[in-house]
Amino acid sequence: MKMKTMFSLSLILLVGASVFVSCSKSDQTANQSVEGTYNGSFSTSNTLKGAQLALAGDVKGTAVVSMINSKQIQVHCFGNAMDSTFILNIYNYGDSMKVCITGNDFEKQYGHMMGQGSVMGGTSMMGNNATAWAQHMNQEHKAGDVHFGGFNMVNHIFDYTFKQKAGSSSAFLKFHGNKQ
Repeated sequence: MKMKTMFSLSLILLVGASVFVSCSKSDQTANQSVEGTYNGSFSTSNTLKGAQLALAGDVKGTAVVSMINSKQIQVHCFGNAMDSTFILNIYNYGDSMKVCITGNDFEKQYGHMMGQGSVMGGTSMMGNNATAWAQHMNQEHKAGDVHFGGFNMVNHIFDYTFKQKAGSSSAFLKFHGNKQ
């Protein structure tokens, strides 16, 4: 009888410890903030997802990310390649934070104002199991809509791609930085 009680107590302690460890890891990722300074570099590409091409000269860059509220950030991205400040909506997506443009930039890119829905709109992704990102994609975007960056919360990386127009052609300037 004493052996059975010891085994039961050991099993309870083992399960309790594993629950504590697994909860603390996900809580740690969820509690991290995107706010901060990211030092990195710029590169170019002919396509959004294409291979990066090196820029001539000094390509170092910095992105300073500030929280506006729990759903929006301000990004000041600067270096020899560019200097721009813009606002992005942020969405939790597992171990990353996805971003989406706002205001007039959203309307120019996607053809409607934020909140007016899309052809994918509906409530199929709503509920406790849907992420904020999945809800955003379902309510605001069509299949094939592109996004330009995000945060890797595990490795503390911020990537963002700027679409640049030159006449009828487009080029992409990409920033990649590590949180300091």
